[in-house]
Amino acid sequence: MGKIKKITKWLLGIIIVLYLCLCGFYYFFQDKLLFNTSAKLKPEHVFKFSEPFEERYISMPDNKKLNGVLFKAKESKGLILWFPGGRGMIDSIGVDSHFYTDLKYDLFILNYRGFGKSEGKISSEKQFNQDMQSVYDYFKKEYAENKIILLGYSLGTGPAAALASANNPKVLVLQAPYYSIKEEARRGFPYLPIDLLQRYEFSTYSSLQKTKCPVLIFHGDADKKIPVAQSYELEKKLKPTDQLIVLKDQGHNRFLENATYLKKLQQLIK
Repeated sequence: MGKIKKITKWLLGIIIVLYLCLCGFYYFFQDKLLFNTSAKLKPEHVFKFSEPFEERYISMPDNKKLNGVLFKAKESKGLILWFPGGRGMIDSIGVDSHFYTDLKYDLFILNYRGFGKSEGKISSEKQFNQDMQSVYDYFKKEYAENKIILLGYSLGTGPAAALASANNPKVLVLQAPYYSIKEEARRGFPYLPIDLLQRYEFSTYSSLQKTKCPVLIFHGDADKKIPVAQSYELEKKLKPTDQLIVLKDQGHNRFLENATYLKKLQQLIK
């Protein structure tokens, strides 16, 4: 009997140690889980697009430089600031730039720290949001604030919403947003004490409550990565004049192949 108790205590001890190791791994490596910088590009990488474009390097307060590509419309009415998902990948996003420049808006696609050709490393939510504000301030020197549209996709929706809540852009557009990163973490890791471990919150819902500009949310009812239920919850935080558009049979990607998305976007930003 005593031997069984010893074995039980030994196994229990191993389980506790392994669980604590798992918690420690999540706490210290959640940056890598959240931000996929595998698409890192060499500084000499050459972007190739059929549409007119120019590269921009924007200095941050700590002198690190973020890289992005600005696509120019023939007759520009303003700027769309695109905040991408967790992989960035300007090369793939940029091939569809004409959908936005055809709406007579310039389009800037940003790579976050450590993504693409951008320098530095993401270390906190505060730093991330400060970077986004620096990018916004940079473009306010070229475009009137009421002609700047913020467009966030997936991971980029939280930062885009936070930026909109602290400024006065023309419109905030969110594609496949989450209620908050903390809620996403709870859904993905229900066995971990997320409230103690999560260092990034990106509370989209709280930002929307403070956003003055018009908000348009697009979400596919077939999205398996971020369920449309997240947007239904966000809808409760919207102003009466804001809109949630649920796209039938739309997944997490390929919004530009959806005619309803293109039509609604054109109506909003005309």
